[in-house]
Amino acid sequence: MLEYDDFAKEYPNRGITLKTSGGIFHDRYIILDDGTKSEKVYHCGASSKDAGNRVTTITEVPEREAYRAIIEGLLKNVPLKWEQ
Repeated sequence: MLEYDDFAKEYPNRGITLKTSGGIFHDRYIILDDGTKSEKVYHCGASSKDAGNRVTTITEVPEREAYRAIIEGLLKNVPLKWEQ
C-alpha cells in the first residue's frame, strides 16, 4: 500500500487498477496501456513483496495477443481491496 500511495502522490493523473485474480494465477503480470498501440505485458517471476530481497526477473511478453483473452477476463473481476 505504501508503494501505491507514493505512486499516486507522484503521478496524480495516472491510474493503477488492481484486480482480484479469481485464484487462477500463481505468477504476476503487469499490463501497461491496456488496449492501446503501446500496450505492454510483463511476466513477474516472483511476488512483488520479494522484489529486491531475492533474485527475480520481470520479462516483457512479446506475444501479448496470446494473453488478450486472459486480460479481458481479469478486467471483469472486482477490484482488489486493500487492508489499511
